[in-house]
Amino acid sequence: MPRVKECMTVTIEYQLRTIGPDGEATEMPPATSSFVYGVDVQYPSVETALMNKEPGDRIEVYVPPEELYGPYDDSLVKELPRSDYKPERLKEGKMYREMRRRSLVQFLVKEIRDDVIVADLNDPRAGTSAVFNIVVKEVREAAKSELRPSCSRG
Repeated sequence: MPRVKECMTVTIEYQLRTIGPDGEATEMPPATSSFVYGVDVQYPSVETALMNKEPGDRIEVYVPPEELYGPYDDSLVKELPRSDYKPERLKEGKMYREMRRRSLVQFLVKEIRDDVIVADLNDPRAGTSAVFNIVVKEVREAAKSELRPSCSRG
């Protein structure tokens, strides 16, 4: 029976559960995915766990925040001058968004004080982790049309 290795096409069924930085879990509906192992980008934890697996194998894989949106970084909570931002858009607990010089300025307004805003510049999803429950459905040699230059046989 073929095993998962570089340049093999792998089909998996998976159930994904994300755990937000507040500990709230969200279950996604089951899904199926096919990809060429070692060629198509996967989360490193998932790729490592799949190596040498064969059809019928079941695995549970934890994906840390570092592989998703990054860990929550307390140093990205800053005090900004209130006068630099549009007052009508400043609401505690809400995202502030504004285009400046063709770039999006975005942050969570944690607190509004007399002359400063306490702004959280982390991605709103920072600190989120995930758990994949995976069933390997199929492992086969990749067709030539599926291979990319990184596969020596391609």
